[in-house]
Amino acid sequence: MRIFTSWSGDRSKTAALGLKSLLQDLFEEAVQVFVSDHITPGEAWAQRIGTELEQSEFGILCLTRDNWQSSWLLFEAGAIAKKFASSRVVPYLIDELPPASERSPLAQFQHVRADREGTYRLVESINTIRESPKPSDRLERSFTKWWPDLEQTLKALQASNATQPALRTDRDLLEAILQRVEGLSRARNESRVELSPIELTHLRNLRDHPELAYKLDPNLQKELRHLRDLGLIKNRKPIADLPPNFQLGQHFDLTVKGKDHLQSIVPLPEEQTGTP
Repeated sequence: MRIFTSWSGDRSKTAALGLKSLLQDLFEEAVQVFVSDHITPGEAWAQRIGTELEQSEFGILCLTRDNWQSSWLLFEAGAIAKKFASSRVVPYLIDELPPASERSPLAQFQHVRADREGTYRLVESINTIRESPKPSDRLERSFTKWWPDLEQTLKALQASNATQPALRTDRDLLEAILQRVEGLSRARNESRVELSPIELTHLRNLRDHPELAYKLDPNLQKELRHLRDLGLIKNRKPIADLPPNFQLGQHFDLTVKGKDHLQSIVPLPEEQTGTP
C-alpha cells in the first residue's frame, strides 16, 4: 500500500521523514511512504505529487502550530479525502494547536498526537487496511523495538519549539507560503540534500572505512537518524539501541541514494575523514 505524508516547514518535514522511517521499519516492503521532498531532480513536481495523491491509500498530515493553516496542507488533505473516506486522512499533531484550529477544515479528520500512544494508534489504523495485517502482538513488539528512534526525533522537535514565538503575523504566514512554493519549484533542479560536514564524513566513512570504531553520544545519534531519514543509510537495528562503542559498517549500510550523493560532490581532503 502507498502512504502520502504531507508537511510544511522544517519541523514538520523532520517529523515526516522520521515517521516514514518508522513505518518502513515496521512494515518493510509492504508499504511505500511518499514524502513530497523525495522528488527526482528535473521531475515535474506538480505532476508527481498529483500521481502520488491519486495512488495513495492513506494520508498523514504532519501539523505544527506554524503550519496548520497552510494552503498546501489543506490542498493535499482535500485531494486525499476526495478519493476515500476521511478516516484514512490522519493529522499528526507535533504541537498543541491553538483553539482556532477547531474551525479549520482539518478538524473533520480524527487526529492523533505525536507521542507513543498517538503514533501507535496511527500505526494500527494503517495496519487494519493492509491486505495482510500484522497480528496485533507482532505489531506491538515491532513498534516497541523501533519507536525509540522516532521518539528521540520528536523530543528534539518539541525542545526546539519551546524557543520559538507562539504567534505569527499575517505577513509571516504569507511569506511562509511563498517560501514553500518557491521551495517546491527549486526541487525540480536541486540534486543534493543538505548535510553538515560531520554527516558527510559519516557517509564517506561508511563507504571507505566501514571498520572505523565509533563512540556513541546524543549528537551522533541525531546525525545518524538524519542520514537514515533522508534515505542515505540503512540501519540494521534501532539507532537508540546502538552499543557505546561500535564499528560503523556492522550496524549501517550505504543506500543507493547515499552512494549517488557521494558521487555527486567534490571529494574532501583525506585528512578530513576519520573517526568522530
